[in-house]
Amino acid sequence: MRKITIFFLILMICSPIVFARKPKDKAGKVVDRVFTDKKYNFQLTITDLWKYKVNKNKTNFRLVLTKAKYEIPSDYKDAPDYTMIPKINVYADTTSLSVPAFIDSLLSDSFKSKQKKEIYKEFEILSSSGGSGMKKEKIRPRKSRTLEIDGKKGKSWSGQVQYRNEVATSASAAGGKRVYGAYGGTIVGIKKGNQIVLFHVICEWIYFENNTIDAMAVINSLKFLE
Repeated sequence: MRKITIFFLILMICSPIVFARKPKDKAGKVVDRVFTDKKYNFQLTITDLWKYKVNKNKTNFRLVLTKAKYEIPSDYKDAPDYTMIPKINVYADTTSLSVPAFIDSLLSDSFKSKQKKEIYKEFEILSSSGGSGMKKEKIRPRKSRTLEIDGKKGKSWSGQVQYRNEVATSASAAGGKRVYGAYGGTIVGIKKGNQIVLFHVICEWIYFENNTIDAMAVINSLKFLE
């Protein structure tokens, strides 16, 4: 009986260590700043301007990149946490729609699908919600064009969302200030077979052009593996 008791005590002590060492099921891995997706079989080269986070394999949102260094609008100098940090969200799934039709479906008020509902949770330029104190206006389309990446034709769409934000300048401040600004967003889609990869880029509008150039350096590195 004593031996059985000792065995179970050892098992209880070792179990947390075993579970802690269990590898997490990630969407892929990054080696020398090259991300390889384990499910959708594509690669991206992440320039050193971006920090990265690999998501869980069970989600279609595979990877999130945030700018390592970014500019802060003058209205947020005393409250920098309110700044929209430049971000790239990478989404992959399958669809029978063409890339232009898929992106158009995201922008359509009448089109509904489970896939679209999922995408709206992370593609912030499309979402009307903005958190406490934030009020967004409707998207203003800015530019749409075709492009080619890794020999595959795709589409790039960009838009602007103006906002009003109530900003608390400090935790102890009796009041805050009202800030008016805008977000710029780009959605890029590329498809191979029935597999589509979408990129969502968002940042403060006044820095949109430069951040889009930096984001496209990553997006243009997309390669579909055989």
